[in-house]
Amino acid sequence: MKMIKIEKKFVNSKRHAQKNIELIDQLFSKVDLSNVNKVLEIGCGVGVVSAHLNMKYKMDVVGTDLDQEQIKIAKIYTKMNENLKFIEADALKLPFENNKFEIILLLWVMHHINDWDRALKEINRVLKPKGFLIFSDLAYSNIFVIVGNLVNSIRIFNPIVKNYGVYTINDIIHFLKENNFEIIYKEQPKGVILKNHTIVFQKS
Repeated sequence: MKMIKIEKKFVNSKRHAQKNIELIDQLFSKVDLSNVNKVLEIGCGVGVVSAHLNMKYKMDVVGTDLDQEQIKIAKIYTKMNENLKFIEADALKLPFENNKFEIILLLWVMHHINDWDRALKEINRVLKPKGFLIFSDLAYSNIFVIVGNLVNSIRIFNPIVKNYGVYTINDIIHFLKENNFEIIYKEQPKGVILKNHTIVFQKS
């Protein structure tokens, strides 16, 4: 799902970009980067984080986004290095071969994807064995999802279900563990009904 105008303004802000850069630098200290070269950022927006990884860590980075306007802006960074690319692409149909990337970044993206399980299948497909998935996003509490299912017949939650991914963090964790991922780092979640979770997974 493409973002509405106010969401795009927020994610394109310098403050939001800086927070994501600081988060990635922190999380990279938790993983072994010695065999990491190819990185995919899904939902790269205007490309600030991807460009940071390319410049600071000398990684071969591809950023994807469903929004053509965001990708057009992001491509400005490609003048810096030929090992930095930006592609308009759907997370449900990633245009890459199997086992291509050593790290995949999923920052504040999954809650925009209604078919979140299909997106995770694609991530599993293109991530190499021993590769890392860095996830940071909102997830609903169990009670919210239960209540939402109960009252869905009167369509209170239909706009949310239609336009956003409705899942708990346990849904994400369970799906990934069933597909041979393990948690190697997990931060204490923040929030109440909508909690922000930051987790580093590794594929076996």
